[in-house]
Amino acid sequence: MKMNYSLVPSRAVGDRRITFGAFRTLAAMCCFTSVNGLCYPNQVTIASVRGVTRTVITKHLRQLRKYGYVIDLWPIGKKKPYSYQRGNRYFIPVHEGDDPPPKEIIKHDYLAINRRPPNARA
Repeated sequence: MKMNYSLVPSRAVGDRRITFGAFRTLAAMCCFTSVNGLCYPNQVTIASVRGVTRTVITKHLRQLRKYGYVIDLWPIGKKKPYSYQRGNRYFIPVHEGDDPPPKEIIKHDYLAINRRPPNARA
């Protein structure tokens, strides 16, 4: 993995409501997060970073959504043939109650070259 670091919401560190695995899933998602708190990894990518199955990631995402660490955004772009949906878009709020950025910012949001997933196209 090329990422050197990630910024994880500090409130998650001491939150006993989430499991250790859910915290590690959040940290893995934060490896793909832009400066605006948006990330686009699919569950298979997160699972490969974590070294677990997609089913485990699904369980952790449910827990992270419940406590407000992950907010689902409407997917954009074309739906790929034979895929279930267009793609995953998540917002990782730094503080509890943070709102996702407006669509004008989301439209121009991008990942820096050193924050892109391995083998991603520019």
